[in-house]
Amino acid sequence: MKNKEHEGIRNKIENLLNGGFSIKKIANQLQLPIGTRYVKGSIKWYRYCIAAKKNQKKAIEKHPDLYSKAGKIAQEKHPELGKNLGTKYGSVQGRRNAERLKGNSEYFSKMAKRLQEINPEHSRKNMKKAHETMIKEGTFNEHQKLAALRCIEKNPQQLKEMSHKAHKLYPLALLALESRRKNYPYEFRGCLFDSNEEKIICKKLIEAGLIEKPIEEVNTHFRIGKCHVDFFIENKIFLEFHPARTFGRKTETSESYSSERRRLLDKNGFENNLLIVINKLKEADEKIKQIKSILHPL
Repeated sequence: MKNKEHEGIRNKIENLLNGGFSIKKIANQLQLPIGTRYVKGSIKWYRYCIAAKKNQKKAIEKHPDLYSKAGKIAQEKHPELGKNLGTKYGSVQGRRNAERLKGNSEYFSKMAKRLQEINPEHSRKNMKKAHETMIKEGTFNEHQKLAALRCIEKNPQQLKEMSHKAHKLYPLALLALESRRKNYPYEFRGCLFDSNEEKIICKKLIEAGLIEKPIEEVNTHFRIGKCHVDFFIENKIFLEFHPARTFGRKTETSESYSSERRRLLDKNGFENNLLIVINKLKEADEKIKQIKSILHPL
């Protein structure tokens, strides 16, 4: 017998008991055994459930935090209790709640905010888990398409605003560079480089004692605004390896690149930090020697 059926019978018996009917009359009317409080589905068992329900209500009225405290004590004694109960009843109760609260977006919004306050990583982990499940089932692309269409229907400007925000925080050119770098074979001490020359310069910096180990976004590929600077040595000197390049009819010189990079540093609060640009690999030893003499004078 399902819980809903039990609940319906219990309510009938409660109404009959409140109306002054005897146990025997109720048993005859509902065609149920009288039984005992220990025989599930009997009249006396239902009567015991009704009494327990009333006592529970009284206890909660007197001590509103009673069950909360009891739950915490139980969870401390049996850490797996909540997980096991959630595994057993979570999906069932979740479906019931979803049906009961269908259309009540305000409730779900409040719950989401509350969960986010308790655990700031909650939404991210949930989204990651959902995406992994959809990818395994092959429904990810279709889901994303439908979600995008629904967003456009409800708020035509939302995707545009999100895209603008994403581009501001994570410039596409920079993301493309980082993505390409993952496919390059120029790896040294767990760090990837854009060219073999850049990797050689990193080795030279380690040999000179200016870098202990290349660390992404700390002393190597240091991010400033929408750009990366190749090396940031001892939080004092920026070092770039950048051969001159030609764009259409325009040729980029070492002076023009140094000026552009200098403006970037000044704009982002690094006006007091020295910038050194290596244009050719054969210049590396001399420039590294210059940096060493500045940072570690004899």
